[in-house]
Amino acid sequence: MRKGICCFLLAVLLSAQYLMPGKAADSEKDFEDILEKQLRSTVHYYNKDSLSVIDAYGMQGQVTKVVTPDDPSTSENEEKIEEYSSHIGIVFLELEQKRDGLYIFKKKDFFYYDFDKKEFLTASNVLGNESIREFFDLHVDDIEKSITPFSKFLFLFFLSFIIMVPLFIMIFHNRGRSKF
Repeated sequence: MRKGICCFLLAVLLSAQYLMPGKAADSEKDFEDILEKQLRSTVHYYNKDSLSVIDAYGMQGQVTKVVTPDDPSTSENEEKIEEYSSHIGIVFLELEQKRDGLYIFKKKDFFYYDFDKKEFLTASNVLGNESIREFFDLHVDDIEKSITPFSKFLFLFFLSFIIMVPLFIMIFHNRGRSKF
């Protein structure tokens, strides 16, 4: 887990103004905590401390945000868009989601972070940057969510148990009755 985050932060730190070694260690720990907090608050059933970074990329780029959305009830276009340059980090990671305390799903997804404003972004905010789009296109086929083999076995075991127990009860319960 730490190795992947270190790779991400190395790319981010070398491409931005964080070239001092003392700041690099602090920034690494800070970003790890920020990412963990974001996952805990936004990803349903997130299994704590289960993230592992697959790939990461950092750059200075353009961020596009819709500040004021358009009101569909009026004919005027009230939409206001803000564009600014910022240090952007994109991370492709794998995390675990634990449901009912038994079933574990592995999920791979992208997260975008604005280091200057210290906030997470959506894909629509940053995919106007060509290099981020290339990074996204490189990994877009790897986005998935799958159940782990042990969890699948456990699910199939419980499912067969639910079907087989009533069947055995029907077969062996009525042994004492007379036959016609």
